[in-house]
Amino acid sequence: MFKKSVSYLLCAAMVSASLAGCGASKADSGAGAGTTAAGALATAAGSAAGGAEAKTEAAAAAPDRKIKIMFDCPKVNDPVWLIAKEGFEAAGKDLGFEAVWTGADDHSVEKTVEAIENTIAAAPDGIVCCPFSPTAFTNVLGKAQDSGIVVTTVCVDADSEDQRTAFVGMDPYACGRSQMEAIVEKLGKDKKVVMGVLMSNIDAANQISQLEGAEAYMKENGIEYEIVDKQADNADPVQSLDKVTTMIKANPDINAIFSGESGGTPGVGKALEELGVTDQVVAVCMDDTDMNLDAVRKGQVYAVAAQDFFEMGYLGAELCYKAILGEEVPSSVDSGVTIVTAENVDTYEHDSDYPEVDAAR
Repeated sequence: MFKKSVSYLLCAAMVSASLAGCGASKADSGAGAGTTAAGALATAAGSAAGGAEAKTEAAAAAPDRKIKIMFDCPKVNDPVWLIAKEGFEAAGKDLGFEAVWTGADDHSVEKTVEAIENTIAAAPDGIVCCPFSPTAFTNVLGKAQDSGIVVTTVCVDADSEDQRTAFVGMDPYACGRSQMEAIVEKLGKDKKVVMGVLMSNIDAANQISQLEGAEAYMKENGIEYEIVDKQADNADPVQSLDKVTTMIKANPDINAIFSGESGGTPGVGKALEELGVTDQVVAVCMDDTDMNLDAVRKGQVYAVAAQDFFEMGYLGAELCYKAILGEEVPSSVDSGVTIVTAENVDTYEHDSDYPEVDAAR
C-alpha cells in the first residue's frame, strides 16, 4: 500500500527539485492511472514469493563484513531525492549494508562530480548516483570503476552501459509522450498547442528526450503545435515563477506549459495563478512532492508525471548490493511513471512489481 513518504513542507523559495525524466520506460501511455516498473530482477532474485522471502534470501547471502554503499545525490535536500533517500535507507535496513547519504547541495554538475570524487576517496563498496548530464560524468564514473567500486545509476543513466552495473529509472521519451497526451486531452485534439517549455538545464539530456517524446506524440497524432519559448530555471521555483511570467507576458497566446523538471512546479503554478490564466493554460510538470501535489489540488497546474523515487532509491541500492556479492543483476529496470491530476491526486499509488519495495514503503 502506498504511503505518502514526503512531508517536507518547505517554503517555495527553498525548494529546487530534481531533473525529470529518467531512462528505460514502461511509462503510462495515457493521462490516467499510469504504470510502474517491472523487469527481470524479480525472477533473478527469486522475489516473486513475496517481499519478506526476498529479504530473507538477501540476508542469508550477506557477507561476514559490513558492506558500505554511498548514495551521491544531485541535491541532498531536494524533496524528490529525499523520497529516494527513504528507499535507499530502507534497503540498507532490509539487506544489512551501511547506507550513507551524501552529494551536492545545489544541483550543479561540478559539485555533483566533486561529491562523487570525495565518495571514491572514502572507498565504499558501492556507489548509487544520478549522472544527470551523462557525458560530464564519464570520467568520474570510470574512476570509480577503476577503483573497484560497483556503480549503479538512478533517474538518469550513464552515457553508456559499460560505465555502470545497473540502472533504475523511467524512460524520459515515453514520459514526454504521456505528459503531452495529458495536455492534448485537456485542451482538445482540434486545438493548436502553443507551448512554453521549462527545463532545469537546457542541455539536460533526459529532458531533451522528454521534449522529443512530446513532439513525436503531436506529430504522430496530427496535432498542430508551436513551441514559442524554452527556458532553464535550474529547478528553482523562484526562477520558474519569473520565467513563466515573462514567457506568458511576451506570448499571451500560450495555452500549455511543458516542464521537464520537478523543483520549479510551485513557481509555475504561482505564475499562472497570479496572471489569472489557470483556466487557459494547461501545465504538466514533474514529480509528486507535497508542494507539487498541492499545486495540482489547487488547480494551479493540471498534472504532474510522478516518478517512483522510493523505488529508485531502494532498487538502485539493492542491485548495487547484489552485484557486490557477485550476483547477476539486470542491466536496466523500469521504475515507471504515473500521470497525476486532480481526479486521482488522493487515490493514486506507486505499485512496484518488486514485493520487497512495496513491503518497505
